[in-house]
Amino acid sequence: MSEILSRQKITIDGIKYSTKPGSTQVDVGGEDNEQVVDEEGNTHTSGVMKGGSMETTMIAIAGLKLRTIQAVRNATIVIEGNNGQDYIMRNARCGTARVISQGEVKATFYGDVEEV
Repeated sequence: MSEILSRQKITIDGIKYSTKPGSTQVDVGGEDNEQVVDEEGNTHTSGVMKGGSMETTMIAIAGLKLRTIQAVRNATIVIEGNNGQDYIMRNARCGTARVISQGEVKATFYGDVEEV
């Protein structure tokens, strides 16, 4: 029986961060195709490139600093899944990480995502 990806460990430039189980969403990026119909009713597609991203909810344990997370630039993020499904985000940059609420920080990162 295969194990379902449900927990992920996040490491940013060698520093481990605790995340809420099931909260991490990884978008590997790539081309999204949109449907276009011409005047004669023929269907075509138009590709739009999207960059990689990661959204997660970090647990605000003692010592977690929002400014440190916000300052992430040109970083390497390793996302390790509980079932061996792992990702690496290179050239990572923090998009948002502004609010601590009920012991959690919602953070978004952008970069080049690879499945490993």
